[in-house]
Amino acid sequence: MKRIGIDVGGTFTDVVLIDDGLGRMWFTKVATTPQDPARGALDGIRKIISQSGADYAEIARIGHGTTIATNLIVEGKGARTALLTTKGFRDILEIRRVSRHDRADLYDLFFKNPAPLVPRRLRLEVDERVAFDGEVLRPLDTAQFQELSAVLKNAEIEAVAICLLHAHVNPAHEKAVVSFLQAELPDVFVTSSCDVNPEMYEYERTSTTVINGMIGPKCKRYISTFEQEVRKLGIDGEVLFMQSNGGLAGAPLVMDRPVTLLESGPAGGVTAAVKLCKRIGIENAITGDMGGTTFDVSMIHAGRPQLRTSTVLQTVTVRTPTIDIESIGAGGGSIARIDEAGGLRIGPDSAGAVPGPACYGRGGTDPTITDCNLILGYIDPDGFMDGELELDIQAARKAVDVHLARPLGVSIEAAARIVRSIGSSLMAQAIRLLTVERGFDPRDFAYIPFGGGGPVHAIEIADELDIDHVIVPNLPGLLSAFGMLIADQTYDLQQPVLVNLDELTSARLQALMADLKQKADEVLAAGGEGWNGAIARYSADCRYAGQAETLSVDIDSAADVTMDSIAEGFAVEHQRHWNFTRKGAPVTLVNLRLQVTLPTVLNIPAQASGAGDDVTPFRHRAVVIGGEQQQVACYRREALRAGAAIVGPGIIEERSSSLVFTKDWTADLDGEGNIHLKRNS
Repeated sequence: MKRIGIDVGGTFTDVVLIDDGLGRMWFTKVATTPQDPARGALDGIRKIISQSGADYAEIARIGHGTTIATNLIVEGKGARTALLTTKGFRDILEIRRVSRHDRADLYDLFFKNPAPLVPRRLRLEVDERVAFDGEVLRPLDTAQFQELSAVLKNAEIEAVAICLLHAHVNPAHEKAVVSFLQAELPDVFVTSSCDVNPEMYEYERTSTTVINGMIGPKCKRYISTFEQEVRKLGIDGEVLFMQSNGGLAGAPLVMDRPVTLLESGPAGGVTAAVKLCKRIGIENAITGDMGGTTFDVSMIHAGRPQLRTSTVLQTVTVRTPTIDIESIGAGGGSIARIDEAGGLRIGPDSAGAVPGPACYGRGGTDPTITDCNLILGYIDPDGFMDGELELDIQAARKAVDVHLARPLGVSIEAAARIVRSIGSSLMAQAIRLLTVERGFDPRDFAYIPFGGGGPVHAIEIADELDIDHVIVPNLPGLLSAFGMLIADQTYDLQQPVLVNLDELTSARLQALMADLKQKADEVLAAGGEGWNGAIARYSADCRYAGQAETLSVDIDSAADVTMDSIAEGFAVEHQRHWNFTRKGAPVTLVNLRLQVTLPTVLNIPAQASGAGDDVTPFRHRAVVIGGEQQQVACYRREALRAGAAIVGPGIIEERSSSLVFTKDWTADLDGEGNIHLKRNS
């Protein structure tokens, strides 16, 4: 079986092809095409097919990660969307919740509330009312449907988001409105909260449904177009898309719920890291994905990625199961500049793919982290991507000189060192926020860097956090694309409950879990799948009565679960997360969740390695380490044999990245070809 993984990043589109039968792997990078992301992905498919000598008809699966959903929101290019909600609740998007607390600018006297997702004239009211327990207080008045339809047609909207009060408990009214509008407005993307986010929290449920509507039309067109173009190439295999939860899903599901694609790209790398940890026996790891635009951090604990059910994107709350990924604007293309106070600031602006860093020779003039690493010797100007992209070190020096060195009154090398140091510190701080603030000690974790720039900064970050074990996986610069290849198919379902555990009976709990199982049956059947080989994992969202936010509790055995076991699990999580518990306080079960996983079975080939006991550098090159320029031994990764040990300082070069480590570290390769760096005692 031959499979292709594609990750559309901010600068490059990464493509990996694996021949499962031969145990061989090919990989390449092509320039991302922001104006038409599908074109770059298709270019990558053509290139990898040519490189491998495969036939299009032999491709059995394509796993595709894309940033299109996130970009639509970040760039403000979402579809013109209307909101239909219960009479009296049209202003829920302006009342909000997040804009009033938990902000970095909480004490800003000049703070301006962000504009609502939908202007008031497009927020329409539906005459109906359902109580919190699902009782119909005011029947749905169907006589208003024609009037609402006329207003929507005149407004020339592209999408309609429907979120009626308490529809997560009783969706009958919402489903009736959806049925009417789909028949009346066949060319409009219609989405409802009972399908997208069936849980309490009125504002969050509304914002999530609206976001799904805003990105729906363009995501649907992109997915449909990509599939059609792939078929034209002669590929008949399945085309799956990476979701935010780290699992793949078919086109029909993600076209209806594109909100599941918001962390599609970064999730691929974390998924690959999770699979790697399972293969080599690592329980706890921190991942750091340094791409062209951002540095994305995630955590693997007890062999599983940390998940969250809510995230904030551009000040808007979105509730959907997502791998817990924190991102900062410290990618290789992040621009360094002097701010108004005379200090050096990095990002969040990025040079992106066009024009890219100054050293790419595409017209960029702003200094970036990549330019600074090139000047300091952490990137080889002649060996980047095996010479496919020639790097212009003079252009990098000029950009740093004009914009940083002269204003700061320092040398070009000193300015570059300042940028690199600040960049590494920002990345280390992002890791602290993900670990220390949540009750975890980063020293108890291994660090897995990837992305083109991940290994380049790995040792500085590990030193700052006192981490003693760094693992650089195969293909670090293309690990997210590799993750699209090896990811499992994953489906998340949820059931709102909202009852105190001491008021819940075992029969009722088992009935709720059976309802979730029935929903999973329908989802699997719709995708042409069954339960053969599937793994079901239940969890519960709990809180103390009166609390606003929930914590997730794993249910290890669905058959043996009790209210006491859920309460005990919640107490453990609350103690770890908040460092206290409230003995005797009622615990409320807010949601039950079910994640169904269809495992992907794949023969993962090891990287080619050298032979013999001799570990000889193929050259030396200058690198600035600790403020001093040193001639450091360089090794080709593909020439190193398993078990080979290299005491630092050293450089291990490969096509997709470069690893520089100091005298305090020793590097060796495992049987799969992963580089393990251990701090010297």
